Amino acid sequence: MRNSALVLLLIAAGAVLFAQHRATESDSPSWEVRSVFPREVSPAHYEQVPERDLQRLADEGWELAGVTPFVYRNEERGGSNLNPKAVVTQTYPAYFFRRPKTRR
Repeated sequence: MRNSALVLLLIAAGAVLFAQHRATESDSPSWEVRSVFPREVSPAHYEQVPERDLQRLADEGWELAGVTPFVYRNEERGGSNLNPKAVVTQTYPAYFFRRPKTRR
């Protein structure tokens, strides 16, 4: 009798753990991810991501998950022989989006 009670207890514990694992698995969403990078319009010349593209993704249910500088571009502007040219740094960010996967 003692052995059968132990077996029943182990079966019940296994069932609880299995049910808990299944509940945890279904509660955590799977994500679709998407990245948007600046476009290179000519060698070493980039174009910022248009705001309308970012707005379109938001309208489609994409959530902005992160932004990071993707391209740093240094460019000399102005100046003369007596004064060196000033260096201007431009940054072109990359955007990362996510949205929950739809269950099929």
